Amino acid sequence: MKLIKNLALTAIAAAAFMAFLGAGTASATQLCTDSGEVCTEYSGTIEGTSTNAKLSTNLANVVCEHSATTLTANSSTGAPILGETTALSFTKCHTELGVECTVTVKNLPYSGSLEGKTLTVTDPIGAGAKVVCGTVLSCEFLTKDAQLTITNGSPTVAVAKEVELSHETGAICPTTATWSATYSVTSPAGLTVL
Repeated sequence: MKLIKNLALTAIAAAAFMAFLGAGTASATQLCTDSGEVCTEYSGTIEGTSTNAKLSTNLANVVCEHSATTLTANSSTGAPILGETTALSFTKCHTELGVECTVTVKNLPYSGSLEGKTLTVTDPIGAGAKVVCGTVLSCEFLTKDAQLTITNGSPTVAVAKEVELSHETGAICPTTATWSATYSVTSPAGLTVL
């Protein structure tokens, strides 16, 4: 459950992060590749990775040692900047007790919008993943709306914190599920949100 949750949250976080990077205006949100004090406006592909994606449920917690996402920002400025999450993956996933898990991402691509330091990832069906961990967990975890908080740095990160997930489809589903993850921008170098 945790792994599934983490994967779903990571997917949401990734989608939100990409959307956030895609739009902005001079008085609104702006994406830059920062070299010193010069902001070079940026739009296009943004890639990120996470080593701490976690699905938390009342049945089991799932941790994924690696998650990768690709987002596309449709513009460098906007209020909000629009975009979408085009790729998301979760690997090396297991319960906290060591049961291996398979995570299958569902319903890509996801829409995204970035306004200020908030990346919102949305999907009318649900952004997320199916998580299967032996006989411990087998359920689909989705959210129609996930928000991630952006923090500039080296690298800039997008954080999903305890995003609530639906969890009703599957053979072994929990009664509660949340997803948390921190995605670090790996490309382009020096990406900053203003």
